[in-house]
Amino acid sequence: MLDVAARHGLRAHLDGARLMNAVVASGVPAAEWTRGFDTAWIDFTKGLGAPVGAVLAGSAELIEQAWRYKQMMGGAMRQAGIVAAGCLWSLDHHVERLAEDHANARTLADGLAELPGVALDPSTVQTNIVVFGVDDAAAFCARLEAEHGVLMGALGPGTVRAVTHLDVDVDGVRRAVDAVSRLL
Repeated sequence: MLDVAARHGLRAHLDGARLMNAVVASGVPAAEWTRGFDTAWIDFTKGLGAPVGAVLAGSAELIEQAWRYKQMMGGAMRQAGIVAAGCLWSLDHHVERLAEDHANARTLADGLAELPGVALDPSTVQTNIVVFGVDDAAAFCARLEAEHGVLMGALGPGTVRAVTHLDVDVDGVRRAVDAVSRLL
């Protein structure tokens, strides 16, 4: 993909919303994941646990251009220091712990794969996202939330997405597997 963009004089952007999950799961440094891209976005929410915040990385020229466009479109932010503090905390304290989210996702996948009515190969789970099949994903997710307080999302008619993160511990994973078992 990067070679196609370069051949056509196009810039390439990496949406790094889960970049640190990929780093922890693979052992490949972020610099390697972003090599060849003109810009990369790093999100400090999701698994890193910051309440808000993200950064755009790129060359000084591209960042200056992005800053200009952000200001032109009303994107100025006041008192951003408190947001930056949360982001710095997440980098200092939550990157390595992403491995816990990955382990919890594998535990979730192993538990779900044993249930009748769930189509899932646990070996496909590499980070904190578990995707599996059920007969009616929308109805399944709605009932799971309404009857058991467990949140999962329908990706398609028969596909469900579950994500482990800072607020989902191993007990929460066990409760989710139990809830799915009772539901099915």
